[in-house]
Amino acid sequence: MAAARPAPLPSAPIVVTGGRLAAPSAATGTPVTVAGEAESGAGEIIVTTARKSRARRAARRGDWNACTVQDPERSLRACKRLVDPGAKGDAGVAAARLADGLTRAWQGDWQGAIGALDQAVAVRPELAFAYLNRGLAHGQEGDLARAEADLDLAVRYAPHAARGYYNRGLVRRMRGNERGADADMARARELDTRYEALGD
Repeated sequence: MAAARPAPLPSAPIVVTGGRLAAPSAATGTPVTVAGEAESGAGEIIVTTARKSRARRAARRGDWNACTVQDPERSLRACKRLVDPGAKGDAGVAAARLADGLTRAWQGDWQGAIGALDQAVAVRPELAFAYLNRGLAHGQEGDLARAEADLDLAVRYAPHAARGYYNRGLVRRMRGNERGADADMARARELDTRYEALGD
């Protein structure tokens, strides 16, 4: 009696997500490839990491807005690296003004927040995080021109920070600059894959 033939492999790739890459089975000889490195052909198994699901959870929690005037937690506790009023010299003074600006914004005092953030940038003119937050505050006030100008400075002084590009992209889209908005969104996603889960 002839042995049963194994079922044919599916013609479409099988996508498996998870945190670890399993070794290929020696018994079946099934190729295991990493997403982005797969060659075309039937029967591929593409293994990716769980990064996208983590990104979606982070987006739902609002992690991308942590330590900004739009922080859903409205807490400085997790912002020590970005806002440290205990730092020495101008860094501490600017951080104290920044902390005051965040607190005022969380209380709905947008003009007070902008004033405190003005003081922060007066002390440290290259403090990208202060420009980011002042831009967001101007956006809340409806002044999109000033918001974009501040977000331009946030991007200039922190060119590797994704949220500057993302927020400037949102403002550019509201101002009708679709090309600029698309470029900013693409750059944000390139710098930080968590932004893929946010949309435009």
